[in-house]
Amino acid sequence: MLLRRLQQQRRQHSPTPPLIGFTSGRTWLLLLFLSFICHAGAQIDHTISEHESKSVVLPCPVNEQKCGKLHSLNWFKGDDRIAAMLLGDSNVTSVNKEFENRVTVEQNPYRLVIKDLKISDEDIYLCDTTFFIPEETCDNFNGYRVELRVLVPPTEVVILDEKGDRIENGSVVGPMQERQTLKATCIVRNTRPQPDVGWWRGSKRLATYSPTHDQKDGLYTSTLELEWQLSREDLAQDIECRVESAAIKNEIVAKFSVDLQVRPTSITINGVEHHTVQGSKVVLTCDIYGARPAVNLTWYNTTSVVSPEENDLTEIRTKAFEKEDGTYHTQSELIFNATRFENDRVFRCEAQNIVLQINREKPLASSLTLDVLYPPVVKVSPPEMVTNTSEIVLLNCEYVSNPASLTHVVWYRNGDIVNVNDTDRYQGGNAENVALVIKSTDKEDIGNYTCQLSNVIGKGISEQQIDLDVQYVPIVEVLMIPEGPVKESDESNVTLFCNVLDANPGVLTKVRWYANSTLLKELPDCEETREDLCHIDPSKLLLESIGRGFFYNYSCEGYNAAGWGPRSEDKELMVHYEPGPATLTHFPLIAVKKKSVIFSCSVDDPGYPESNRYRWLRGGRGPLTDIVTKDWTVEPVGLDSRTNYSCYAYNEGGKGVMATVNLEVHAPPFFIKNLPPYTGMLHASHNANLTCRIECVPRCEIAWLKDGVPIEKNDTRYFVKEKYMDASPATGDFESMLSVLHFNMSNWPNKKFDIEADNANYTCVSTGNTVGGGIKSATYFSIEYAPSNTTVSENIVYVQEDTIPGRVICKSRANPEPLYEWHFQNRTVTQGNALIINTAMQRNDTGIYTCRAFNKHGESTAETVIDVQFKPRCEIERREIDERDTLICTAYGNPEEADFSWSIKAENETVEWLGSGNSKSSQSFYELQEDYAIARTYRCVANNTVGAGAFCEIEVAAGSALYLWWREQLAWWQRWDKTTLIILVVAILGLLLAVIIICCIIICICRRRRRQDKLHDKSSSLGDPLTEPGEYENLPFHGLQTAPNKHVSDFEDPYKGSNTYIF
Repeated sequence: MLLRRLQQQRRQHSPTPPLIGFTSGRTWLLLLFLSFICHAGAQIDHTISEHESKSVVLPCPVNEQKCGKLHSLNWFKGDDRIAAMLLGDSNVTSVNKEFENRVTVEQNPYRLVIKDLKISDEDIYLCDTTFFIPEETCDNFNGYRVELRVLVPPTEVVILDEKGDRIENGSVVGPMQERQTLKATCIVRNTRPQPDVGWWRGSKRLATYSPTHDQKDGLYTSTLELEWQLSREDLAQDIECRVESAAIKNEIVAKFSVDLQVRPTSITINGVEHHTVQGSKVVLTCDIYGARPAVNLTWYNTTSVVSPEENDLTEIRTKAFEKEDGTYHTQSELIFNATRFENDRVFRCEAQNIVLQINREKPLASSLTLDVLYPPVVKVSPPEMVTNTSEIVLLNCEYVSNPASLTHVVWYRNGDIVNVNDTDRYQGGNAENVALVIKSTDKEDIGNYTCQLSNVIGKGISEQQIDLDVQYVPIVEVLMIPEGPVKESDESNVTLFCNVLDANPGVLTKVRWYANSTLLKELPDCEETREDLCHIDPSKLLLESIGRGFFYNYSCEGYNAAGWGPRSEDKELMVHYEPGPATLTHFPLIAVKKKSVIFSCSVDDPGYPESNRYRWLRGGRGPLTDIVTKDWTVEPVGLDSRTNYSCYAYNEGGKGVMATVNLEVHAPPFFIKNLPPYTGMLHASHNANLTCRIECVPRCEIAWLKDGVPIEKNDTRYFVKEKYMDASPATGDFESMLSVLHFNMSNWPNKKFDIEADNANYTCVSTGNTVGGGIKSATYFSIEYAPSNTTVSENIVYVQEDTIPGRVICKSRANPEPLYEWHFQNRTVTQGNALIINTAMQRNDTGIYTCRAFNKHGESTAETVIDVQFKPRCEIERREIDERDTLICTAYGNPEEADFSWSIKAENETVEWLGSGNSKSSQSFYELQEDYAIARTYRCVANNTVGAGAFCEIEVAAGSALYLWWREQLAWWQRWDKTTLIILVVAILGLLLAVIIICCIIICICRRRRRQDKLHDKSSSLGDPLTEPGEYENLPFHGLQTAPNKHVSDFEDPYKGSNTYIF
């Protein structure tokens, strides 16, 4: 302030301000002293922090509006001036030599720039300003102070363990146990300013000693030690060394975690709250919390270790769950099916880990007493008991159960419930008295007894059983072997068995045998005279050679340890024997063909069982399986019925004696071959006959009639041949009469039939016999012939194209009536005598249509012509006729005769009629004029009786003079027509072919002659020539030369290049 005032006073006295370098020494000392005083008591205006090696800008605010015009400014680092700037017409800046490479002074705005910042640059910088005329409002007399702080981030932050070994960031230390002391050191190296270092666990700062800071070359190394007693709170927590400093944006954290082992905190067991039921699935769950590492768990049943390997029905499932704090929740399930043996058993779960083992602490344990409810377990006694009927029997039943009280008691005999409510027979068998008492035994009480008891949980039945045996007298029946009736003829043996139906014991010691209720024998018979009957089975009785005398009702009585039983029901022994001889009769005595005959068979002795069944034989064959009755009706009677018949009666005892008769059969007249209703005969036939065959026994006679009149034997036009035919087993026909009426054609007029007069009815008539009347058969004898005189209704039919023709009828005379077919171009058009065409006719349908009448004897034809007429179609060609250029118009139509009309169509589409030309039948000729000079189109139209056809045209090019000149230039062969040229070319080719064939023949002859000369001339050497030089001089082709090629120039068309063509 004082300096500025002195400067202001000097500016008032002197118009030119003095330079800084020319101030007197005394003044400078005063200024420095005042400046030091002011600097010591001045405040910092601005603080700037920047990292080492960076560039920093120190501002110097100057407000010239308040303070006036700036004269100069000086920059001080601490007490040392490092730079100055003198303002005026030419600015002068000076920088301390130590800083001249790194420090610059700038204006607008005014600031000091330091590059490549160093730690030594950290200080308080003063910007001191001097104004020419300071204003009263100026508040910048003390200068502007900036504190510069140089920042250096730490090179590393490391954590060391108590041994001095480095702990990597994020690593795990341990394992360590709770209550153990953790020692670690955190070192922060080479940083500026001094960092704030602390130990943290989560959000809690751990209590430690103060850090130490060592400085070297302006950089600090800070050290902070940690001694911490581990507890459960350190589980799953990171121990962090946190470093905060102005040199770093975010705090640096180096951390590690501790693998901390802790003991379990609690153990619980649960699964069955009150009780469980036998057979239920029991799951006991043991949960252990707070342990690290997970515990090892052991299950105990009272004092025995539970092992799944020793019991397949027991299962242990153990699993561990890691919690967020790093401890483990271990859960173990003991799974088994509850039985009565687990009742009141104590199940215990024990758990321990390494922490408990190292500290020699007891395992954590929890126990549970199991209450198992189960149904009764039952046992009965005695296992076996033998008694007799009407005795008292006690059956015992013992049990254990939980709960002990019973709800229901059931006794079973052979699986069936015993009705203990029947107090007349039983006593006990209830919840108050479990044992069962049978008051009076009976055979119904025999069986296996079991006891079933029930409580609220369920029921239990005894695995053992009481076998109660009650003895009683036998109930028997008689059995026979063989079982069925016995044939007397077999003379077989029968064994009787006294079969036990019901007895206890079931073995018979004695048997009494009865016949018709009379005692036959008691077995065994141990008298001295019958020793063979002493040691036998008394239940068997043998009857030998069974006959009619053994026909009785048999029964027996049995004896066992309980006494004699009742006598069995009677069993009949049936003996069968055959019937007596048979007698056979039939009615009628003589059978008639196709009628019936009844045979009857009878016997006097029916046998046993009485016979009502018979067997029949026919012709010695049989018996017939489908006929078993007394009477047999044969219907219808045929040829095969003429044979012998036999019968006999039979039953289960056998068959009786057979009876046999022979049957005689007659046949009434019957046609084996009758006359057909119609007989056709060709009128020119030389052999004709009618045949009639009649079956009849006895024999009958045959006569012939013509139109109802008998044919006399002296009629020479006929003769009859007859023969009596034997019976035919193949067809079943009896003896028959064959009669053939022959026509003797040599005695007929003209030795042939007359187609009109010889048609007649012929009849074959037979006489009757003893079993039938006469019969007859007639035929109409018709003379047949092939079709003839075939005619058509229209010989020619005219029809226009695309129209339908009229009907044409075809007729013919024939017997039998002929069939008709119409043919056209080897195909059938229609069938029937009428030619009907329903489709429109086309020109290619013109032709001959043939009617074919035919029957089995031949055919005949007739023809009609269908002429399809159509309008003419024309074509124009240009030809030279008698050296005249002529147009020829040819008409193609039906009819061919046509009228023609010529016309010209010019280029302007006008038409000029030229007349009809020179017409000849189907052609018209028109001669062209030679003096036309333009192209013309000639048209021609043809007209016949059907109508006019379409126009046909030809274009004729202009320039007839040139055309005549061209024709004069043509060679003689070019003027010929195409047909003449073809004939000429074919003739020339034929001549050339003949010459070539002749030459080939001559060459072949010459080669053959040359071979013969070689065979005759054996003395000539191989080097001699085969021919003389003039050998071929006299041959026909000697001296011929190849014809020279002759060039023939192409004809040049004088109209080449134009679009006009000449025809």
